[in-house]
Amino acid sequence: MFSLREFVKKGFISAIGKMEDYQIILKSADWHEKGVLEASDLEEINSAIAAQHAEPEVPEEETIE
Repeated sequence: MFSLREFVKKGFISAIGKMEDYQIILKSADWHEKGVLEASDLEEINSAIAAQHAEPEVPEEETIE
């Protein structure tokens, strides 16, 4: 069965990195106001945006004395 909610959420998550973050945020908020996306969906989208901008951890170099 087709789920508009899952379709829209998947589209926003796949657009991360290809579309400006503010556009994804504003458009997903519009879909939330329309009752299609839930707050948990917005949190998931926001987490995916944050993960894209997270800097990878660099392991500390071991010093040999």
